[in-house]
Amino acid sequence: MRKHFNELIYNVARYTEIVLSIVILIVIALSGLRLIYTTAGTSILNMDTDFFTTFLSQALSLVVGVEFVKMLCRHSAQTVVEVLLFATARQMVVEHLDPTQTLIGIIGIGILFGIRKYLMTDSDDMTPHLHEEKSEK
Repeated sequence: MRKHFNELIYNVARYTEIVLSIVILIVIALSGLRLIYTTAGTSILNMDTDFFTTFLSQALSLVVGVEFVKMLCRHSAQTVVEVLLFATARQMVVEHLDPTQTLIGIIGIGILFGIRKYLMTDSDDMTPHLHEEKSEK
């Protein structure tokens, strides 16, 4: 009985993640269309550094959103590291950080690359339940 209840809760959570991922993707697509529309409607003479900073901030936010959806769909340690890499890089590129914060961001990205290269394998999956299903088939 308990195993059945746990399985039910797991399935509800899994399908909730899928629905939320779809909603997030719809918002990302609409935001992307708005970004394209805004960019296309802007005169070249009005495209100054402030416009570019705003554009870059919005575009990189969409990229982080897409990576987040990938993380929700594919539960692996690699997707978590990728989301953290993109989010940290976005923050460093878009925000005007002081040198100490920039150095901390660079060290953080270096650590994430090191984790990805030396501590992770292709089999680093965060959902052992899915591996059990595959091996049973």
